[in-house]
Amino acid sequence: MNQCQSYLPRMQGDVAKGNVVEQDKVKQAGGRDRGELHVHLNGAIPTPIIQEILADEATDLPPGFIIERDLLRTTPCQSLASYLTPWQVLRLFPKKRENLDLISNAVFASLVENGVRFVELRSSVLYLAHLQNCSPTQALENLIESTRTAAHHQGIRRGLILTVTRGDYGAVCLSTLLQAYQDLGEPNDIVGLDLAGDEEVAYPSELPSLFRKAKDRFGLGVTIHAGETGRVENVQAALELFCADRIGHGTAAGKDPHLLEQLSTQDICIEVCPISNRLTGAVPFDEAHPLQDFRRFGVPFVICSDNPAIHQRGLADDQAIAMAEGLTTSELDQQYEVAKRYSFIRGLD
Repeated sequence: MNQCQSYLPRMQGDVAKGNVVEQDKVKQAGGRDRGELHVHLNGAIPTPIIQEILADEATDLPPGFIIERDLLRTTPCQSLASYLTPWQVLRLFPKKRENLDLISNAVFASLVENGVRFVELRSSVLYLAHLQNCSPTQALENLIESTRTAAHHQGIRRGLILTVTRGDYGAVCLSTLLQAYQDLGEPNDIVGLDLAGDEEVAYPSELPSLFRKAKDRFGLGVTIHAGETGRVENVQAALELFCADRIGHGTAAGKDPHLLEQLSTQDICIEVCPISNRLTGAVPFDEAHPLQDFRRFGVPFVICSDNPAIHQRGLADDQAIAMAEGLTTSELDQQYEVAKRYSFIRGLD
């Protein structure tokens, strides 16, 4: 049993109260359909595939980076920035087009193992253009084709969400991504936009208006990572400045009854990632998960996995942990339909 498997269940009081059998039932993927609305492509690549590609492409690791220590996140981190350490390596590959296919095939195979029937997969894309020495348009086309083929092979519906990382170049990156999207004829494969990264890092003042304009012009959904580091104002900004349709994590919202009422009134869905929320420190281990506050105020939420391979877990595990956090069996049974309702993918039946 790996470290993550032995550690995570201990952090939940309900497991110790005899709920283990029910947790095991939840984790069985075969009998339960699942929808996944918050998962990052790079965070879903199995470790053996990462090691295979790093060796194949002769990639040098950053100074001081140790795969066995720094690639996985299975115990609580001191900060979100510390949690994001694996991305020092995860953004160094794939340099080869065939290795992108290897990644896509492995990720979608893992999704199938967790009973996932449709998925919104997030990627920042632009790093692929740099690595593969091609234009952003070509990089986006490669990603679309690679994930489309893998999804079709596994029988999964998939949409892609273009992710922009917080920082000084956020507006430029978004404009570049949107131009590539237009160059390809605004393909239906692209279903949404996302803002991610360390919430302590500022973004350009014009970025929210660019998100709003893209939403209005192209009909793309908007999901914003907000409130993962305890800042209620970031959730408020996601609603008022970015016009977000969904909030990634949103754990800080549990501290503000007025914000919870606003989320409920506006029917804004929270993408709850139980395992990730504990590992990043978004929810301290001595506090109840705010999904209980979401339930009490009628805020819609959907259970997601965030970076399952980095946690050595999967969506089935996140749903199991969510039950230990207070999700009822009835609510779990409704999760597939909730994911359908708030998905940016059109035509889900």
